[in-house]
Amino acid sequence: MAQLSEAEINEAATAIRRGMEVYVHREHGRMLIADDPERNVRADPEVFEAIMQDVSTDPDAYIHIERMPAADALLVMKDFTDRVRNQELWQALTYALKRPRPFQTFKGELTKFPKNYDKWREYRQLRYRGYVTKALTPE
Repeated sequence: MAQLSEAEINEAATAIRRGMEVYVHREHGRMLIADDPERNVRADPEVFEAIMQDVSTDPDAYIHIERMPAADALLVMKDFTDRVRNQELWQALTYALKRPRPFQTFKGELTKFPKNYDKWREYRQLRYRGYVTKALTPE
């Protein structure tokens, strides 16, 4: 099993959070990050195709780290909300999670509290790093 450095785990966590495809070679740990042009109009279709072709030559050699399921991402937001000490922000975030489009509403509420927004970004990255580490751990 290949080991990734802290920087590589951080890079993979950021890529997954942004909706990219992440593949890690099981033996030597080479990481491939592909941005799907069907989800991101700024993604380079040639780069995506080259990466997918490389992975398809030996798919069992790679660990595919998929996007965090929406239910898990909502749980991350709820866990952060439970840590908030500012009563006004706690109420706003709790309400945002119950409304339609909770991801967008949650972010909108957080932007009204810049110090807490930075804490959210740190917490979210920490949780995504844990998600990547767990995905790389053999079962």
